[in-house]
Amino acid sequence: MTQKTFDHFIDIGPRVVKNGYCKVKLKVKKKHLNNGGIVHGGVLASLCDVALAGAVFSVMKEDQWCVTIQLNVEFLDPAFLNETIYGYGKVVRRGRTLAFVEGGVLGKSKKQITRAHGIWYIKSGPSKKIKLKKAVKRMD
Repeated sequence: MTQKTFDHFIDIGPRVVKNGYCKVKLKVKKKHLNNGGIVHGGVLASLCDVALAGAVFSVMKEDQWCVTIQLNVEFLDPAFLNETIYGYGKVVRRGRTLAFVEGGVLGKSKKQITRAHGIWYIKSGPSKKIKLKKAVKRMD
């Protein structure tokens, strides 16, 4: 059985990933809204994180993995229920262990909903699994 990731739970759609670029899609549902009736900022930030990381992923070697070390998101315009929005990211510069990426979220007619930029750390191999019980004990 394949474990479902966070992307699945917020319904981030198919990715277009190639040559330092990534684009993802989200059809806004009620669960994505805040109490004011617009898309929650955390959903928009997550969409940016997934798209920008996807851009980094497209320029990595097969045995490498990346993690977000900084993500800045500027919220420019709201998104609404039933709207289809698109997260995108492109690598600006990639070094041996760091990648600098920019992108954001666009709405219909390419309305700029967010603008984002961040830094990703590139390392060998995926992150080690953390045993939940140990992690919870450390937080107590």
